[in-house]
Amino acid sequence: MSISNRHPLNVFVSGKSEPMTGQRLAKIGYKSSKTAPARFPSVCASVPMIDRADVDAKMERLIPHVIRMLEDVQDSVIRSLYESSDGSLGSVSDADISVDACIGFLEAQKNGGRISGELIAAWFDAHLSDVLTIVVAEKLGYDLSTPEQEDTVSKNVNAYRALLVSIAGNKTRLNTAQISGVRKVLSFGSDLGEIGEYVESRLKVMEGKGMDLIDLL
Repeated sequence: MSISNRHPLNVFVSGKSEPMTGQRLAKIGYKSSKTAPARFPSVCASVPMIDRADVDAKMERLIPHVIRMLEDVQDSVIRSLYESSDGSLGSVSDADISVDACIGFLEAQKNGGRISGELIAAWFDAHLSDVLTIVVAEKLGYDLSTPEQEDTVSKNVNAYRALLVSIAGNKTRLNTAQISGVRKVLSFGSDLGEIGEYVESRLKVMEGKGMDLIDLL
């Protein structure tokens, strides 16, 4: 769309508008309401990526704005914790609203619309199911030589599968033991990719009461 330092605006067409190679698509959207048409047509422009060097060079000027942005994220984290506790939350800790927690919240917000329970289930089956079956069997002292042993191990692997799938829900909150268990499960896998990163980002902002889970790990 753009080949100079001027970047033309074009009508945005969902699924068709694309940026030029090495650029990103800036989108300005407008929607009609029940009582009024959209104020303007939705448009887009292919623009250069922000250069990290430019950011680093202006960091001193950016820091006050970043801090204000993080304060807004802290408010959102507290709101999320408060609402997930059904209004019973009495306090928040430094860890709940740390910079790490804020980053995790932002990452979860970014990915939340794209990663479903179905995707997590398929990812679990591909990357974790087999190795977790072995780990659980060893933990129980089973050699998987009988249908009963296989059934017991399968039930417990599926319990962890269901726990990870539940993470796709924006209101899911796991307790400390469950978060530790999920991280242990993640440690058994390799090359977990974007979904693994998403799960970890969700764990960073979770707090409160979760589902019951047999502690095998």
